[in-house]
Formats: sequence, C-alpha cells, structure tokens
Amino acid sequence: MRRKLGIISTVLFLVSLAAYITMLSGNDAFLFAGVVIAVLGLVFAMFSEKGTYRKIGFIGNGSIILVTIIIPFIVTTFFWNTP
Repeated sequence: MRRKLGIISTVLFLVSLAAYITMLSGNDAFLFAGVVIAVLGLVFAMFSEKGTYRKIGFIGNGSIILVTIIIPFIVTTFFWNTP
C-alpha cells in the first residue's frame, strides 16, 4: 500500500504541473486546483515507502508549492509592502 502512495504522489505531481502550466498559459482558474493537488501529493509522499517515487513526490510537489505559495508570500510581504 505504501508503494502505491508513492506512485500516486508522482502522478499528482504531474497533474499539478499540468495545471500550473495551464495557469501560466492564461487560465487562472487552474491555480487553486494545482495547489490543492500538490498539497495532497506532498501528504501522500510523506506516508509513502522510501524510494524514487517518494523523492519525485517530495521534490516535485514541494517545488510547485514553493513557486506558487511561498515565494509570492515572501515577495508581497517583505518587498512590496508600500502602497
């Protein structure tokens, strides 16, 4: 069962990557769906068996969350704080 969680995490990374690329193409409705899918993939990667799929799940979903949530939060909080 734990091996399947790693495979699911990798598939969710690919789906969230596709949603993020679609969002970059101009359809902003896919941003929220991509972030939710990446968070689910990250949770599945935490509980999966050690191996390649777990690494892909952690690195891939973590990078999607980093680019879509953490970096914009840091930039808007610390650099664009003047009106």
